[in-house]
Order: sequence, then structure tokens, then C-alpha cells
Amino acid sequence: MAYDMKLDGGQFEQLMAKLGSKHHADALAGRVFSQTTTPLGLAIPIYTTVTPLGNALWNPTGSGVNCELINYNAARVSGVEAFGAIGLMARKVAQSNIATGAQITAFAEVAPINGLVGGGLASKVKSSNAGTITITAGVAAEYIRNLFGMLPVIDTTAAESPLKEVDFDGTVIVEPGVLIWFAATVASVALFAQTLTWKEIPR
Repeated sequence: MAYDMKLDGGQFEQLMAKLGSKHHADALAGRVFSQTTTPLGLAIPIYTTVTPLGNALWNPTGSGVNCELINYNAARVSGVEAFGAIGLMARKVAQSNIATGAQITAFAEVAPINGLVGGGLASKVKSSNAGTITITAGVAAEYIRNLFGMLPVIDTTAAESPLKEVDFDGTVIVEPGVLIWFAATVASVALFAQTLTWKEIPR
């Protein structure tokens, strides 16, 4: 007996959701993006910095999209960590371009990778994985969520420094007019290879 295994689009998406592929439809539509730092890693600066390195996401005023954070991960590649934590910073920014005297005066924008590799839409927000970003200094009130801890691991020890990974599971939406970045509670010279993944949903 032959079985017809063809599924329409809605049935296929329901099947994928049951299998745990909750971002499949958005990735297929070209709305999922990621930024990855150099594999040699970058420091995650203290929260009071004026030059946040690594992954920063700026949803400028007038972008027309909300950014749902999907995942952030960081793998130590060299250097000594410190006792502390890594967290998410967020700031309301009433600007759509860099400007002298504004909260963001430099932003080294880098085109992100689309989850539909080789295709997809162009991102409507500004993101960076390295380079010069200059902001007014961060403050404790902008540190909105702990993500994971740090321990003073060095290359000559036998201790493992596992991949640190956070699934936001739809709990963080970045509206237009908001800048987010990642910061440490204490200064550390450790370098981390980092990836931030998000989806852009029309408002």
C-alpha cells in the first residue's frame, strides 16, 4: 500500500515545530541573522566601557522591525578569565545614525550572516562583530541580565573552560531605538570567540 507523504506548508511547519525546530520558518524566510567574532577571540569588556567589543546589535529608530534574540555563545580561546559574570547590556538610543555628541559616536557596522545561507533578506538593523564602537560609558542600570559566570582558567591548567551558551527562548525583544551589547562585571584579559543570533520580525 502506498502512502502520500506530501505536506502542505502549514503542515510541514507544524511538524518541524513538534520536532523542536522552532526557528525553521523564520530561517527559511531569510529573517534569521548571526554575527561571529574572529575565531581568535575578543575580550568582553567591563560594563562601564565606552568601547564595547564583540557582538553589538543596534536596532535604530525607524528600522520597522523588532529583533528577537535567539542565542548567544562564547568560547574562551586564550587569556586568563577573572572571577565574575558576563551579562547583557541594553540602552535606549534616540538616534538612527552615529553623530558627534550623541550616545553612539562610532559604530563599525558589519553585514551579518543570513540563516538562509547564500540567500535571505538584508538585515534592517546595525550589527558588529569587531572594530570601533564608541558609546557613552555604560552604567550598572543598563546591565539587565546575567548570562553566565567566569572563572580564572589559564591555558596551563587542566581545568576545562566549556562553551558558554544562552538560549533566550523568545524572552528578549529589541525594539527600534535600542542598543544591546555584552559586558563583564569585572575586567578580564580572556579572549572569547562569540556568536550572537537573532531574528528580525516586521512590526
